Amino acid sequence: MESLDIRKLSAGTIYKLVCIGSLTGLFPICLLFGIMGAFGMDTVTWNNEAVTGVKAIFVGPLIGVFISLIFTAIFGSIIALGLWIYSFLKPLNIIYFNSENS
Repeated sequence: MESLDIRKLSAGTIYKLVCIGSLTGLFPICLLFGIMGAFGMDTVTWNNEAVTGVKAIFVGPLIGVFISLIFTAIFGSIIALGLWIYSFLKPLNIIYFNSENS
């Protein structure tokens, strides 16, 4: 385990981390909702209408990706602004595990 002190993170790095985290969390849930919608449950809605059947399997994950991109735009901007302000006070200390590619 190693430690790294950094002054600033780039906005691209922050957006990338937020996008990966939100996609990894939301995509499986929305896929599950799409599968449930394929079996007739009203778990997926588009324009205030329930989407059921085979369409729900495709619409569910699509909604998950869309919501993830919206979250990334909003929360990534807030996090980038907050870390930019924090960088004036003191550096960040990141602890990481060094992986060896063999």
